[in-house]
Amino acid sequence: MKNRLWYARNESCSERFLHCLSQVPCGSLIAWIILLVGLGGLTGGLLIGAQKSRDMLENTEFLWFIEYTLIGVVVSMFVIGTLLLLVGHMSSEPTSRHVFQTTNKNMCAQGLNIFVYRQLMAFCYILGFSWIVASVVLAVPVYLLSLLYFADFTAANKTTKCVNLVHYGLDNPRQEFCGADFQNFEREGKQLIISYIAALISAILIAISLVHFMIVISANLAYLRNSRIATLNAYDDDGANSKLVADTTM
Repeated sequence: MKNRLWYARNESCSERFLHCLSQVPCGSLIAWIILLVGLGGLTGGLLIGAQKSRDMLENTEFLWFIEYTLIGVVVSMFVIGTLLLLVGHMSSEPTSRHVFQTTNKNMCAQGLNIFVYRQLMAFCYILGFSWIVASVVLAVPVYLLSLLYFADFTAANKTTKCVNLVHYGLDNPRQEFCGADFQNFEREGKQLIISYIAALISAILIAISLVHFMIVISANLAYLRNSRIATLNAYDDDGANSKLVADTTM
């Protein structure tokens, strides 16, 4: 008897656990987690990269704006991602069944589809395109630093290696590094490329998360439209059946 009660309790706990899992918007949650991972990697990669870049170039004013920019970007993307997660949860099955069930709520759902979902689709599209552009921008320092592995920096008519930052579009108080300074520059640059690669991968992850959010929003939008049409058809069928009953009773 005790064993039966123990199994019954376990089945009840399992059912409750599965019921809780069924309420989780898995698609939006995965996109949100990818977004958080990307934001964390971007913050760490750019902060470390900016500091090492200043040490390598011996310029304390290099990328002076990066900390302030990161604060605004990371906080904004966290808030936007959390709102997208909330909207995904409200519009996913079975939560949407309780939120958009009655006729009045279906009217609210129609307004939500028109004014929120379409706006969110356009907003996610713009954000995704912006992060693709940011990924391209972050690929530039990765490419420039990768030249330290492949390019020959031996100066003309010289036996030592030199690099002139003017040739790479960098406006720096010290423009040329030669000899032992170049060796230090090369060593620090090969360490620095890891930070920018991490920032580049993180920006790509953020773009992927936004694409994932767009997929979830478009799927939920299509589902809400279909459920609303099915509800209206059901109301029409009930009305037709009641009219048919009224005619036969006459």
